[in-house]
Amino acid sequence: MLMQKCKICFNTSIIKTWLIFVFFLPQTILFAQTGDTLIARNGAPKVFVKCTDCDMEYFKNEIGFLNFVRDMRLADIVVLIRDINTGNGGTEYSLDFNGNNIYNGIEVTEKFNSLPNMSNADLRLGLKNAITKGLLVYLLKSPLADKIIYSIDGLEKNGQSDKVKDKWNLWLFNINANISGNGQEYSKTLFYNSNFSSNRTSNKNRFEFGFFQYGNLQQYKIDDSTTIKSGANSYGLFNFNALSVGKKIAVGYFSTYFSSTIQNLVNSTSFYPAIEYNFFPYEEATRRQLRLNYRIGLRYVDFYDETYLNKFNDLYFLHSLVLSFKQVEEWGSVNCDIGTFQYFSKEKFYRVNISPSFSLNIAKGLIWSFSGNFSVVKDQYYLRKEEVSSEDILLGQAQLKSNFSYGIYTGISFSFGSIYNNVVNVRFNMNENNW
Repeated sequence: MLMQKCKICFNTSIIKTWLIFVFFLPQTILFAQTGDTLIARNGAPKVFVKCTDCDMEYFKNEIGFLNFVRDMRLADIVVLIRDINTGNGGTEYSLDFNGNNIYNGIEVTEKFNSLPNMSNADLRLGLKNAITKGLLVYLLKSPLADKIIYSIDGLEKNGQSDKVKDKWNLWLFNINANISGNGQEYSKTLFYNSNFSSNRTSNKNRFEFGFFQYGNLQQYKIDDSTTIKSGANSYGLFNFNALSVGKKIAVGYFSTYFSSTIQNLVNSTSFYPAIEYNFFPYEEATRRQLRLNYRIGLRYVDFYDETYLNKFNDLYFLHSLVLSFKQVEEWGSVNCDIGTFQYFSKEKFYRVNISPSFSLNIAKGLIWSFSGNFSVVKDQYYLRKEEVSSEDILLGQAQLKSNFSYGIYTGISFSFGSIYNNVVNVRFNMNENNW
């Protein structure tokens, strides 16, 4: 008995020693390494870069004359990077620099345009160069001004700009396809989708045409004698053409073709002339938009199965009004779409949708984000007359009558501590699934 107690005491001592080693010894070592403490770069401006998908580790590594800070309220210079898709399939990045403290009142704007086939390495290099160019005016007013050496490459006194001829005449084509699947002993699921698009975008005109297709195959084994198999498929075509009329107005049309087993649609063919008014000039689109789009036209439909209105096909006249707002600023960002479809028919079909999202920088290190959508659904003219099986409902292979649909997300984050984050250290940088 005494030997057992001794063994228990011995094992307990080992556990305590191990806990002390794991949790306290590393902390002691870390706090003892005062020489490893990050010191701010003397005289360097404090900079905060606000960007959704930028490689910040690369910027910290490559731009060694700045102090990167974790919060914009601690920064001498705030760099706000906005992006918007361009006609060639690439992205236009707009970089707005705003000075604080000794740089108060100094504002600079830089732009960088990426190509659709540009590698991540070239993309982050282009953004880094745009950042360093935009910061030059601030550096000239900083304690680092005497250390600046610059040169201009490729400038010839009598040279003329090269004239580039585009053999594709501004046309861009995209093709995508993928298949994914998952399974267990009692279930299998296969997802597939593909799409193709072509567009030509100039300052005056935007034309786009495309095809898309998606579906799934599912199999569930309930027991040795019962197996449920199902599948769904949807595909469609779309085309739109927008012609600029001045800096704030565009006119054109939308046309679509859509087929869906889930929505009981053999085909749904639509054509809508459209007009759009942007309350802000289109060249400010990366920063702010307030667009009002109105469409009016017709839609012809054929159904797989007879609908609850005793129809196998029908023709609808309808119109649509959509108000879209977007603004990106230092304090955060706001996006909101409010739209409605209304059918000119005795059934009075209509749909109303609102999709807001915003991110607010409430205080130092404190950010609140929210997004959601809510729809009033009164346009399910395609619902089947026959009762839908429970298997199809559970597997998502058919739709039921619903007066509304919604989704919501909100989150809050808070960070505090050292204001500097110049160091890059990727040790133990693993996917969370491997912990």
